[in-house]
Amino acid sequence: MRKMWVAIAVGSAALVTIAFVVLGAVLTGGSPERPVPDWLLARPFAHRGLHDRPSRPENSLSAFEAAARRGVGVELDVHLSRDGVPIVMHDDDLMRMTGYAAKVSDLTVDRINSLSLLDSGQRVPTLAQALRVIDGRVPLLIEIKNEGDVGELEDAVADTIKGYEGNVAIMSFNPYSVARVAVKAPEVPRGQLSGRFKGEDLALYKKVMLRCLFMNWKSRSDFVAYEIGSVPSVTTFMQRLRGRPLIVWTSESPADTVRAVRLADNVIANPLGLPPKRGMK
Repeated sequence: MRKMWVAIAVGSAALVTIAFVVLGAVLTGGSPERPVPDWLLARPFAHRGLHDRPSRPENSLSAFEAAARRGVGVELDVHLSRDGVPIVMHDDDLMRMTGYAAKVSDLTVDRINSLSLLDSGQRVPTLAQALRVIDGRVPLLIEIKNEGDVGELEDAVADTIKGYEGNVAIMSFNPYSVARVAVKAPEVPRGQLSGRFKGEDLALYKKVMLRCLFMNWKSRSDFVAYEIGSVPSVTTFMQRLRGRPLIVWTSESPADTVRAVRLADNVIANPLGLPPKRGMK
């Protein structure tokens, strides 16, 4: 009798595992609809530009200029101002970088643009200003920061990059944002960001869904950008097997970047993680 119950338990566990694998295969999406362009994987991306606080703050025009001169790509973040303009800023509020207690979404572009980054005298830039500085010299990776309603920010970013002659891709942690990009700017490579979501104020099931890329059926991403401390993993292995390149974030040291070269197809790095010369090798 005991052997019978053991066999039933083992069989049930096997069926649950198979069902989970099949469900995961469906939810994480099939193979990408197209290959990513070579430029997306050809050189590392400077995380928030090549910054050196406080003289060259993160997500500043000087950090983007320094990255372009170094020959590495630029990664930057965008939020939406009160009057509908994409603003380059990682946080949803302005306190850490400007000392001004307000949300990006509470102020107009003119007010935000008047604020100094870390008392450097450099102003909080718009996405349009960043595009003019980078000017197609190096690839650009735009992270859409949106935990709320999808549509206005994504559309504003798509409109801003329309006609830009440089290489640009868009990514987001929000799969619905990525899906919106697919509609508004279908020609632009799009990526699904993910990781451990440690410390994030999210329900456990949401963390599991996002960590395992179980919303990839919705985002239909061309590539995956995943937290470097969470690779290798079954999730990222399956995505690469399907043909989605893996970009890891954020390298903090040469050792991190060496690991990234071994485990992924490209890397987003802070200054100490960037190689001394153009390229990853």
